[in-house]
Amino acid sequence: MKYLTIIVLLISSFAQANEQKDFEEFIENFYDKFSQKKLREVSEEYFHKNVQFIFGEHIMAPGSATEIESVFHSIMASLEKDGYKKSVIKEINTNFTGDNYVVATILFERFKNNNEKLDTICSTYAAAKLEGKWKILTWLPTKPNKKNSCF
Repeated sequence: MKYLTIIVLLISSFAQANEQKDFEEFIENFYDKFSQKKLREVSEEYFHKNVQFIFGEHIMAPGSATEIESVFHSIMASLEKDGYKKSVIKEINTNFTGDNYVVATILFERFKNNNEKLDTICSTYAAAKLEGKWKILTWLPTKPNKKNSCF
């Protein structure tokens, strides 16, 4: 019985590690697509249609991929005014994992066309694996602390 418990714990740990790695690949692809300005693909493939965007005290629940894309067009227009070129992930902190569910905080830097750093941002995501695909359910961007980290 003792060996069975150990085997079950090892399988569970392995499964959670695979889910975490799978999510990390998903989020890296999301940042890559966003940097490429593939906003329709980002909106349709990476976000649940009932996602919640939490920008400080302003909470949005777009309700469709078209509305999500509209939010990203506004964000991109603002970033492009500042010379935005790309976003680069510096760190992924998985705060919680469960069966097909992850809460993670991403520390990333945004760069301008001249490769000068635009800013550093933290974004916390809750995501679920639905029908075999990760979908972001909530997005909470924040500024990093004084040490230039999320925590």
